[in-house]
Amino acid sequence: MPRKKLLFTIVECDAEEPCRVKWKVLNRGSEAERLDQVRGQIVDSTRSRTRSEVTTFHGDHYVECYVIKDSVVGARSHINVPIKSA
Repeated sequence: MPRKKLLFTIVECDAEEPCRVKWKVLNRGSEAERLDQVRGQIVDSTRSRTRSEVTTFHGDHYVECYVIKDSVVGARSHINVPIKSA
């Protein structure tokens, strides 16, 4: 549902500290285009290995996570996040 808080967290990762975590949150679809909210920037974690987001509309969303060590992406994962109406 829209207007919900989402929390994306790395549950398991064997990368040695120090490492950085970056996220790509992609909004797509007709509603994202209509609201001019198509996204795809790479952003920092909101806290250690976690990214908080708030849904604002229906549609397909996609989240990728990158673990960066010594300027190299050493791990990557993604999840599809469909936001549907009730």
